[in-house]
Amino acid sequence: MANLLVRREPLGSLFDEFFNDFFARAGAPAARTAELPSAVRARMDVVDKNDRYEVTVDLPGVKKEDIQVTIEGNRVAIAAETRSEKELKEGERLIHSERYAASYARSFELPAEVTEEGAEAAFENGVLRLALPKRATVTSKRLTIR
Repeated sequence: MANLLVRREPLGSLFDEFFNDFFARAGAPAARTAELPSAVRARMDVVDKNDRYEVTVDLPGVKKEDIQVTIEGNRVAIAAETRSEKELKEGERLIHSERYAASYARSFELPAEVTEEGAEAAFENGVLRLALPKRATVTSKRLTIR
């Protein structure tokens, strides 16, 4: 009988699977290829700070002008692209080159709607930080009938 080799993923990947997008959790078949995926899931943390959400997203190698953040109600979408290109100086001859390109994408819903008023975004050392204030809840007001 042939020996079977079972490869176990680190515990961290179990937690990563929990946060996969809807279609991955719904059982849609995932393409398994040796190539890099067209869009890489950026690693992120979301913290509820009572009056706002603080979102931290890792986007290594990305320039801040290549990041797009879209907010609609309680849905946040983050997209970014990066490319590495080597310029040759005059007199240089290219022998071998490997270029790198990646697209990052994340889309998620927060438990409450956020507002763009007072929202802040900062990008430093490959880390995007968002401070998204929660939209004030509308409380019902009882009218007095005269």
